[in-house]
Amino acid sequence: MIHLVRLLLWMLSKLPAGAPYAIACRIAPLWMKLSPSKRHVAEVNIRRCYPQLAADEQHRMVEQSFVHYVCSVLETGRNWFWPLDRLESLCDEVCGQELIDAALDNDRGVVVLAPHFGAWEYLGMYLQMHQNIAILYKPPAHPGLEKALLERRRRGGANMLPANASGLKRLYAHLRDGQGAGVLPDQEPSAGLGRFIPFFGHDALTAVLAPRLVQKTGCQVLFAVSERTNEGRYRLHVLPAEEDVFSDDVDTALAAVNRGVERCIAINPAQYLWSYKRFRTRPDGQPSFYG
Repeated sequence: MIHLVRLLLWMLSKLPAGAPYAIACRIAPLWMKLSPSKRHVAEVNIRRCYPQLAADEQHRMVEQSFVHYVCSVLETGRNWFWPLDRLESLCDEVCGQELIDAALDNDRGVVVLAPHFGAWEYLGMYLQMHQNIAILYKPPAHPGLEKALLERRRRGGANMLPANASGLKRLYAHLRDGQGAGVLPDQEPSAGLGRFIPFFGHDALTAVLAPRLVQKTGCQVLFAVSERTNEGRYRLHVLPAEEDVFSDDVDTALAAVNRGVERCIAINPAQYLWSYKRFRTRPDGQPSFYG
């Protein structure tokens, strides 16, 4: 099975740079029909987060979000098999490069919070141009898939750390050593590892990891996303965190984390992964958003 996946991704890697987006525009409507549950989740999320938009505008955002979702799948081939210098050549601009350069020039360490926006897999590959970057990842269920995934993602020298007790211990040590790390801030945590914090005005179970990293290591915090532009190219955005991210009060810090994610999404709202059940777990007594 893994060999078949690798073969498929290798074939996708042969597509020219602009092909994944062009193909995604054509097959996304079919994907929406074949994935009614994901379409429903995207519709609910966008309706909840952008109630000010007219129904037709919300529908267009759902359609565009599926285009970018499909495009992310099709781009996996080149993320796995293209040489890093060829991947880096697809980036036209890094807005805020000076922020990450300055953060890495001192010895405090820096955690880069990278939401599920645009080409987040590409962002992970691009960050490897900076030495000693560690990236926290959720191990897939299949050991063979994890082995293949790590083989491809590590080729730029990134230190891939699993999101478990051992990986987190290494992450803390990495930041205390003054290095950089990438973490997803918008993935719903396991029970007991998060708090309900407003996200687009709705309670969302939010991982406490980012504030804990700050409190225990004194590290800096930045946000980063990779925006997909025309012809299969990218524009990276590095954003500063609000001062509240460094608050000793966990809820205050988490609210600043979620506002930072909202600022990232505002760059191009249709490129966020709206088909993810960000509001899956509800506070006691509240009904499900998704039915």
